[in-house]
This record gives sequence, structure tokens and C-alpha cells, in this order.
Amino acid sequence: MKTLKFNGSVIDNSNAWLYDWLEMDYISPKVVDDFLKDANGESVAIQINSGGGSVFAGSEIFTALGNYPGEVNVEITGICASAATFPLLAADYVSITPIGQVMIHNVSSIQVGDYRDMDSTAKALLGASGNLAELYAKKMNISSEEARSLMDAETWYNAKQAKEAGLVNEVLFDNNEPVKLVAGVGPMLSPEKINQLKNMIKDSENKSQGSPSLTVELDADQMNSITNLIDEKISAVKAEFEANNSADKPLKNQLFKFGGIK
Repeated sequence: MKTLKFNGSVIDNSNAWLYDWLEMDYISPKVVDDFLKDANGESVAIQINSGGGSVFAGSEIFTALGNYPGEVNVEITGICASAATFPLLAADYVSITPIGQVMIHNVSSIQVGDYRDMDSTAKALLGASGNLAELYAKKMNISSEEARSLMDAETWYNAKQAKEAGLVNEVLFDNNEPVKLVAGVGPMLSPEKINQLKNMIKDSENKSQGSPSLTVELDADQMNSITNLIDEKISAVKAEFEANNSADKPLKNQLFKFGGIK
């Protein structure tokens, strides 16, 4: 049985290169598609330790798993929250570690504009959350109204509660076998930070003369857990600039190799 580590943020394919550059765990539709293609119809195990992320990326993953001809088994090895719960809805069998957790809530977004923009976004969020409520309701054998209430409350389940609610079929290691867990849930980069870093890197690739400027301002509340990592990357870029500018040479392209999966 082939196994896929579903660790880190659920992201769109277009942002994968940036997570690779920052050496952060992630899962994207392409990662799942490539994994399923390689599995070629045999049974698969999806080991989840993720706080979620993009709803649209999660939807693609849900569809890919739902269409897969082989058996899909999900193992929750840590946290399974938000968009990371989508594989549960497409799985044939779900198990969870005794200290694992599952969380369901409404779809959220960030919108700027007048009352018409806000109203339009609210309707879109309501529709998307309603679709998810139907899927959770079917999985948990409850009404869609009950599922909506649970999502409104941002409901967390421990392993026992997740089984009782019907979200999982089995709690692992109930026979007192040694517990082996997968850890390491990383933060998800905001669209603003992704665009900021994209622009920084693109500008740096185009500059071969003059004094480069690589000022990156980080939102402490949002990016505190990866501040040191980004600072290290920026320092490396600055050092490369200084070395190449002093030699009057263009920036080495190999500093910015993105793409691929871990």
C-alpha cells in the first residue's frame, strides 16, 4: 500500500515553488494527483497532519480522491483541521491516533470593498460552507442544519469524540501498542506575503547593476513562527547580491530554483 504524507498547509499549485524555497511542508492538488497516478489503482494511505488551507485546493484533492478507483485509507497522525478534513469525506476508511484532533468550521476569506463587495463575498462564503455542511452531515449521519451549527461553533474533536461523531472509523493503538506519531504542522503564508516574496524574488532576478534593495516587512502576528526562516533566506539573497555586485557579475540563477516536492 502506497502512503502519502499529507503534512503542512493545503495550498494551490501556483504557490508550491515558494513553499519549496522556504523549505516548508505543504500539500497541493498536483502532489496528490502525482501520488495517485503513481499508485495506479492500488490501495493508498493518506497520513494527515495539517491545519488546512485553501478551500479550492482542498476541493481539487477531494475530487481526485473521490474519483480514485482504488481503496483510500486516511490516517490522522496529528491535527486534521479545516480544508485538511476533505480527504476524510472521500475516504473509504479513516483512523486516528489517540492524541489526534479533528476540527470543522466555516469557510473564511478576506475582502476589501463597499457593502456590495461584502454582500457578494458573504453569499459566496455561505454557499461554500453550505456545500461542506452537506458533506459533513452525510459523513456524520446528521442533518445539514446540525452540521452547520457545528461549523458555526468551530468544533474540535479529540480521537474518541471523532469516532463517536462518525468522522473516523477507528482509534489507533486501542490494543496498547506503542504509539508512533507524525508531527510538524507549519503555518500557511498569507496571499499578501506570497505576493511580497514573489515580487522580491522577481525583482532580484532582474537586477544585475546598482544597489539592490531587499526590504521585507513581516507581520509579526501572522508570520511569527517563520520569521527566522525568512530572515535566513533574505540574508542569503543579500549576501549573493553583494558578492556578485562586487565582481560586477549577474546574479546566479541557481539561487532561485523552485518546484518539485520533498
